[in-house]
Amino acid sequence: MLQSHLHSLIAKAHRYQGEPERFELTAESPFIVRVHGANGDHSVALNGDHLVCDCDGFAQRGERICAHVLGVEHHYRTRLPDGAVTWPFAAPA
Repeated sequence: MLQSHLHSLIAKAHRYQGEPERFELTAESPFIVRVHGANGDHSVALNGDHLVCDCDGFAQRGERICAHVLGVEHHYRTRLPDGAVTWPFAAPA
């Protein structure tokens, strides 16, 4: 079962997906996107094969997921490796 904060961040990511102007590709290599979020701008970068974000929620919860990462994954899905987002509570592969 998803925790309530995951429901909230998924809803926020869906809002961001409908607003492509929020995403600004700032570098191709390394891959970095500036996300113009509801409460400020955040950088999402591809670190190895996984996306990371500089927002407080990404760092503090330790789940390796946030609305910014989910939005970047959706917006740039053709440029990212499979599995670029780590889903908490997912069954191991």
